[in-house]
Amino acid sequence: MQVVADALYYNAPLTLNILQKLGVATEIFNLWFQMLQQTKKSGLRANFKREHDKKVCCLGLTSLLPLPADQLPWEALGRVFRATLDLLVAYKEQVAEAAKEEEAEDDDDMDGLQSEDEDDDGNGSDKEMGDDAEDGDEADSIRLQKLAAQAKAFRPADDDDDDSDDDYSDDEELQSPIDEIDPFIFFVDNIKVLQATDPLRFQNLTQTLDFHYQALANGVAQHAEQRRAEIEKEKLEKASASATAS
Repeated sequence: MQVVADALYYNAPLTLNILQKLGVATEIFNLWFQMLQQTKKSGLRANFKREHDKKVCCLGLTSLLPLPADQLPWEALGRVFRATLDLLVAYKEQVAEAAKEEEAEDDDDMDGLQSEDEDDDGNGSDKEMGDDAEDGDEADSIRLQKLAAQAKAFRPADDDDDDSDDDYSDDEELQSPIDEIDPFIFFVDNIKVLQATDPLRFQNLTQTLDFHYQALANGVAQHAEQRRAEIEKEKLEKASASATAS
């Protein structure tokens, strides 16, 4: 399904046209939306658990929004719009949670370094050797935990239908061409294209949204502008640092 999402992101009209010619467009999108709605007993998503998975789906679905009515019927537009909003909110929450966990790990690392410094001041070489062994054990434990998480992430959804609250984050080493694309800004920019190219279609879409999705849309729009400002600030800081270094 992510292959379809990738293809839609790079060329939505062509991808949709090919799916329609093959006679599988309706089947694929019904399956996609079904997968997006599936949850485990804990209430968490059964599919698209990683940040990267959610982001790919967001970009693919968002790419459909500006398509004209002859390519994306009215009923499909509303369905895609609502599904994308739900996915963007889930992605935002997962990114925020991952950032909190990373911050907590950094704090723990700092506390650990301070404790080791205090121990080194009051103990001899035998104690230092014991600390080295413990550090090695801890490093091995962290590696095992990462391997276990990676293996679990690749298990089929049917084998993972339990009450576990794990919602997997991306592998730290994962890199992708879409890393620099912000899905919230991408969503808002595509909605602006829809509004500019077909104002009536855009107006009908916004007027038929219930209060829940209107609130989600407003929240996503606000977050997009916040991300736009943050990204611009980061670019300025990098440019300033480069200028200082040179």
